[in-house]
Amino acid sequence: MLPALFTLFPITLLLLGFYFKQRQNSKNEVGGAISLPKSFWLCYTIGSWFFLPIVFLFLNVDQGIKYVFIFHLLSWWLRGPLELVMIYKWFNWSPRYGITHDLFHLIGVSVLFYYFWPIEVTRPTYLAIFYIFGIIISTVFETLFAIMFFRIRGEEKKKIYFASDEPEWKFVNNVTIMANIICFGLHFLNSFWTFELAL
Repeated sequence: MLPALFTLFPITLLLLGFYFKQRQNSKNEVGGAISLPKSFWLCYTIGSWFFLPIVFLFLNVDQGIKYVFIFHLLSWWLRGPLELVMIYKWFNWSPRYGITHDLFHLIGVSVLFYYFWPIEVTRPTYLAIFYIFGIIISTVFETLFAIMFFRIRGEEKKKIYFASDEPEWKFVNNVTIMANIICFGLHFLNSFWTFELAL
């Protein structure tokens, strides 16, 4: 079951990316139009940061590494609901908040990852470690995106939260394509290794 989960998960996120782009751009939703690379990235971050890490808490993974996942999940589940309220109800979400949290999260995960590095690395723990490296890489990308987004959007366009297909977002979208290739690629590597673990 675990190999199937890790294989189907990134495929499901990509399909959701197509769906969300069509929905967001056809209904004039809060947040503005979104490009396909950004829609893929949004689905990637929601699925890979909020949900899939929960699986590692139930695997035979080193306890210290589980603490890293617990910190990660608490950090994002505290931010996520608050960010949704600020975006869709209060309309006062700023990239500044995202940048601050991204840096806090990046430092917290990295410090705990270093502190709880296991003495003996089993194969399930190796899979978890590889996933945490993916979390760190994707958080670095997300921090860069928030900085670039803030430089383009500024503080004036309060209800614009997504990069669209407009020319001003071309560079951001190109970097996002690269981030998608790297991070979704890491997901598919994870699925390959879970098949090995199942043998």
